[in-house]
Amino acid sequence: MNALQPSRNSLLPSTLLFLLFTVSAAAQQGPIVHQGTTEIGGFIGSSYGLDSWRVMGGGNVAYAVTRLVMPYAEFSYFPGIQRNASFPSGSVGFSVPVSDAHAGIHLRMPLGESPIVPYLVAGAGVLRFGDADVKIKFPDGTILSDTIQGESNFAANFGGGVRIYTREHVGFRIEAKIYKPTGTYTDPFYKVEGGVFIQFK
Repeated sequence: MNALQPSRNSLLPSTLLFLLFTVSAAAQQGPIVHQGTTEIGGFIGSSYGLDSWRVMGGGNVAYAVTRLVMPYAEFSYFPGIQRNASFPSGSVGFSVPVSDAHAGIHLRMPLGESPIVPYLVAGAGVLRFGDADVKIKFPDGTILSDTIQGESNFAANFGGGVRIYTREHVGFRIEAKIYKPTGTYTDPFYKVEGGVFIQFK
């Protein structure tokens, strides 16, 4: 793995926050949190904890059952999560693609008629670790190849975010969450994302 990669990728969350809050300066004032709206959106971001900082992306759909409660479903894709291990007789390295499909609740917290609307989020779903081609290197230079079968595991997540409306039904969303997976990879990991959304009735 390139030693410079974590440093470059770690700039992504800060850059997203700066750009999105800069755009919010032009946001429209007015009552923008409604019941009965459907939201669709896309996002890019970065994860940390599966290995180093990694770019990821995805999309979501949500529905406002009340002004405050907004159930959602989301899909994310994390390409090329790196795994390495050393042992007395050799070392092994491989890259695992990971996808996340889950559903949950956004609990919105409107600030009067402000176009900036914070929210809390909690969800649960499935992390899918894809098949991985493995190369096992031995001290004598021998290299063996094998394939590790993928697996799907339950994972819960929670965190918070903010919607920044530039129009009554259009804006930007930034969010940070922590995941707690089960199965082979049980260490918590983090995700920061930002993107655009459209709401309609």
